[in-house]
Amino acid sequence: MSKSTPMMQQYREIKAQYPDAILFFRLGDFYEMFFDDAVTAARALDIVLTARDGGPDGRVPMCGVPCHSADTYIARLIERGYRVAICEQVEDPAGARGLVRREVVRVVTPGTVLDPAMLDEGRNNYLVALVETEERAALAAVDVSTGEFLVTEVSGQDWRSQAMSELYRLQPVEALVPARTGQESLLYEYAERAPGLAITEVDPGSYELARAQRAICDYFAVDGLEAFGLQDAPLATIAAGAVTAFLNETQKGALSHIRGIVRYSAQDVLGMDMSTRRSLELTRTARDGTREGSLLWVLDLCVTSMGRRLLRQWLERPLLDVARIAQRLDAVEELVQKPVWRSEVRRSLAEVHDLERLAARISSGSIQPREARALHASLAAVPGILAGLAGASAVLLADAGRSDPLDELRELLDRALEENPPATSREGGVIRAGFDRQVDELRQLAFHGQEWLLEFERRERERTGIKSLKVGFNRVFGYYLEVTRANADLVPPHYVRKQTLVNAERYITDELKAYEDRILGARERLCALEHELFLALRAEMEKALPR
Repeated sequence: MSKSTPMMQQYREIKAQYPDAILFFRLGDFYEMFFDDAVTAARALDIVLTARDGGPDGRVPMCGVPCHSADTYIARLIERGYRVAICEQVEDPAGARGLVRREVVRVVTPGTVLDPAMLDEGRNNYLVALVETEERAALAAVDVSTGEFLVTEVSGQDWRSQAMSELYRLQPVEALVPARTGQESLLYEYAERAPGLAITEVDPGSYELARAQRAICDYFAVDGLEAFGLQDAPLATIAAGAVTAFLNETQKGALSHIRGIVRYSAQDVLGMDMSTRRSLELTRTARDGTREGSLLWVLDLCVTSMGRRLLRQWLERPLLDVARIAQRLDAVEELVQKPVWRSEVRRSLAEVHDLERLAARISSGSIQPREARALHASLAAVPGILAGLAGASAVLLADAGRSDPLDELRELLDRALEENPPATSREGGVIRAGFDRQVDELRQLAFHGQEWLLEFERRERERTGIKSLKVGFNRVFGYYLEVTRANADLVPPHYVRKQTLVNAERYITDELKAYEDRILGARERLCALEHELFLALRAEMEKALPR
């Protein structure tokens, strides 16, 4: 039996590492799927199922989607309950010796989604893990799209009710459970009431205390758990460690916008069981579970996505601390009493995009030029917001007025990025004129080369006196100067003959050859350079994430 082709062998080896995910295997400008993945994806996405030579397997099923629109297809697969492993070319094909090296760079699951088109801007997208004993439970929740990482413990005779209440409040989209442990977890009971919840089985070893401690310390590059208040909380540590291990496995390393774990107590806020929450219709109605008609629907006049999510959190977790309640009321009172000022601040806030989720895109390395431009627009609105809050007397407003405006990052993005850049950084047209000299030169070559050729032709005609001289191009010889045989005696000695025709001779000069070397492939080099410059910009954005 003949062996599989090297590419199919590489595919098999990578697929074996991710048997429970649909593998998006990068081939040029497409993500291809093979074998059962192709059959499943073609049916789920309603795309054409084809086939290709698979060596000993004969013709194997195959389908594919363009890389530039992959997010749309991934979203549809996630909605249908599938996981997607994204396998990229991790070296330049032009410089690769033999088969291009490929690796899975990210696994997309319901709880690790980062694409804004797949997220509800007004609510968090939580991934949770729950650890239970006979007397207590610990719950860890992370929203990868915003960087929020929470952990809490509940205990007492009603610990099950408290845990269910927290799950109902968080409304997670994905829950982790240790594999091969049956369905005794409270998460399965919650899943019966939340049919959209994805249950993902993970390595039971990640629920061991020592491994959980190590996973957390490695992920956040810390020596101990004191910074997160987990040093005396083994159950909470295990829950957080299971989530951390899953993030590390699926995201292939730590995400820099997730900066730590916040331990909170359910007793810090007004406790409400599920039936109470449902009856109060805080965020959705009891009749049909929709947002319209709920208290949130009435109150939500926020102009930013971040504000909508924060308001939702406040409604679901009413404060018990009188001092903090008073601080919020003071801020509301000042805003009510100054309607003109309030309107100015709202106008500035309306220009702010979802900075939390933009930060996640930066951290994961998936931010694209249009999103970077949205970041610039958001930062451009900050000075107006800070100026509006400068005279505030309420503590919360005054604190907000001292926010970091990130002036230098805003200025860098404005100088570097086109006003209306393309969807991806590989298309060209990303970098603004004047930002990089080499980009400007390549752009001039790529899009204005004909002007140089016409000027060169005019100069050569004047220099030689050959009025019929013309510049031409073909794929075999490249650019050339064509002179009719009647004018052969006027050809200068530095012209080098390249081709003889019936009625003409074709020549090349050092100047024309040098130009040819520069112009051929100029657009390709331009796109590659703009992509490199955008990656450098992305690195600067990531440096600014803590701020």
